Amino acid sequence: MRAFVIGAADDFCTRWLEKKKGDLLITADAGYAKIADKSLIDVAIGDFDSLGYVPDISNVIKLKREKDETDTDVAAEYAAKKGADEIYFYGCLGGKPDHAVANLQLGARIADRGIKTVFVSNGYTVYFVKGDKLELPARKRGRVSVFSPDVTEGVTIRGLKYEIEGRRLTNRVALGVSNEFIGKKAEISAEKGLLTVYVYEEDNNIRP
Repeated sequence: MRAFVIGAADDFCTRWLEKKKGDLLITADAGYAKIADKSLIDVAIGDFDSLGYVPDISNVIKLKREKDETDTDVAAEYAAKKGADEIYFYGCLGGKPDHAVANLQLGARIADRGIKTVFVSNGYTVYFVKGDKLELPARKRGRVSVFSPDVTEGVTIRGLKYEIEGRRLTNRVALGVSNEFIGKKAEISAEKGLLTVYVYEEDNNIRP
């Protein structure tokens, strides 16, 4: 099952956001305001301090304002408990940098369980890779950056300008930053551990 978690950051976009039968759409706090068609929302979760009011829909989970988890964190865990094996995050990387870091840490934790985890933003997409390879269609240009959130063994990058085979990456190494498409299909994989892969649009802008 696919789940969409909608945050309130200014990088919200609708690319790939097409809810189909069986999908779950969850809004986190002011992410509720990002969805024009409220009938698409399955559940609204949050303390709603940012939104300023509690949504008037049938399924609302009201959280305490003082808590250890973020609203986005609770929304993602809700999706996982409902059986989602793919979670797409929207509106979660713009705005406050510390919130973006918190959301990426959340993404790493979710992906570490084997759940497909993708953050969709304006001009770029972030993928998490574990136990499988990420295949990217051929492009004539565009940037790709590959990082390890911890320690990742056996990292292989093929089909991009700079290729590596079986390398070790850590969260202290910037080896994977700013690679380039060269008109070939790209493959990124790791033997052990997790990778965070940033794929930028062909205009190479973070914000178009």
